[in-house]
Amino acid sequence: MGSNPTLSAKKNLVEKKYTSLARKYRPQSFDEIFGQDVAVKILQNSILTKRIHHAYIFAGVRGTGKTTAARIFAKALNCEKGPTPNPCGLCQNCKEITQGNFIDLIEMDAGSQTSVEDIRSIKEKAIFPPARGRFKVFIIDEAHMLSLSAFNALLKIFEEPPDFDIFILATTEPHKIPETVASRAIRIDFRKIPKEKIAERLEIICQNEGIECEKEALELIAEEGQGSLRDSISILEGIWMYNGDKKITRQDVEEIIGIAPQSVVIKLLESIIEGDHKKALEVADSVLEKGYNTKRIARDLADITKDLILIISGANKEKEDKNKDLIGKTRWEEISSLLERAHPQLEHLMRIYNGIIRFEDDLRASISEEIAFRMFVFKLSYIHRIKSFKEIIEEIRKGGVEIKETKKKSKEEIFSQIVDFLRQKARDLLADKLQQASYELSDNYLTIFLDDQRIIRGLAEMKEDIEEFIRESVGESITLKLELRKQKEEIDVEKILGDEFEKFEPDVVKELW
Repeated sequence: MGSNPTLSAKKNLVEKKYTSLARKYRPQSFDEIFGQDVAVKILQNSILTKRIHHAYIFAGVRGTGKTTAARIFAKALNCEKGPTPNPCGLCQNCKEITQGNFIDLIEMDAGSQTSVEDIRSIKEKAIFPPARGRFKVFIIDEAHMLSLSAFNALLKIFEEPPDFDIFILATTEPHKIPETVASRAIRIDFRKIPKEKIAERLEIICQNEGIECEKEALELIAEEGQGSLRDSISILEGIWMYNGDKKITRQDVEEIIGIAPQSVVIKLLESIIEGDHKKALEVADSVLEKGYNTKRIARDLADITKDLILIISGANKEKEDKNKDLIGKTRWEEISSLLERAHPQLEHLMRIYNGIIRFEDDLRASISEEIAFRMFVFKLSYIHRIKSFKEIIEEIRKGGVEIKETKKKSKEEIFSQIVDFLRQKARDLLADKLQQASYELSDNYLTIFLDDQRIIRGLAEMKEDIEEFIRESVGESITLKLELRKQKEEIDVEKILGDEFEKFEPDVVKELW
């Protein structure tokens, strides 16, 4: 009987099915785990010393090898030549674990299985001894997503587990795991992998796959991976598919990831330092139009601002030559040129930096990335108009107001200074409402009575700043107290007395009112 050509074609297709680089280069032994020497040593030594704990928490950012290490640990425990810190990878147990069909390795995704019923099924499996291996290993991925009731259900078996059960909770957010569970497990941290190490690994993959790639391009990919080897490999693979058989250059990486050229970032930062709203927003519009990655631009702004702060403060003066090598000649020249053109002040740069690092929070809360980025740029370019306490005090001194600690100020003067302070901080609404308030000064306590609870909350947020301002400008330590003014209740005498009201003389009625 002749072979079916359709079946043969399907078989060839399955055999030639493409395997992603992240899966293809997934480590299969402890020696292959990259950049996690501490975690690997803990696991290997626990096997060598026969101090195998019943529960582990593998904590770390995505793509650092938590689940991979858990599978290799299961392989090391159940290898036919083990338990061994170096599983053979050739025995039946090792092969089945590699292929993902080992009966005594149970994996659960807590992202989609969060209920008590899911944990109950694990408990039912945990009471029976392993069918093939020495240990029954349970890997719960994204463990922080389990519900509280599910954790409580898991707690009992964590307290009194059978000798053959090993539980591994892999999580990117270990702080969300209840203390009652965390205290019964050994925590192993998987740290972010340095970009130099990731670049080395990417270079090895390129050599094995015959991918031509510039060293600068690999470094940029590693930087974009932000400590995750898996993310970095995925980025490399995407660019490889885009480029075909052509050599991958830094320019290719920038184009695909959406990295704005250094000159654009420098231009944006310069307009922010100069407080030029129009120019800054023009650059922001250009960035959005060309589809550049806004998060990446914020990171680049923060990085360059950091370099400027260190240069101006003199923190890097002794290591200037070394810094030129680290930053790169072109970037160093651009930063030096920016310093000469804009002449930024250290305090101004620090306030800009504080504004930059809040961008991701603003983006998360915004209804639109474009709106968030435009407002982010506008706010940064407006920072120079907000005066610091030092500048305010200097202006007061130059205006002829002498600050004397020995001279006591009246409550009217102190209250007036607070109103002026709010106006200088562009809090005109609070200042207007404050002027309508009543107040009293007693024993270094300035009590302000207000009608609106919202105004009290607004002033409470600035309470420490106002007290500091009073201390600096007036020379007295005054504690600010904010109280809601009690409303006088009017008594309806006529309603209370009813018909008897008419019997009273007018003078008596007036007195009752």
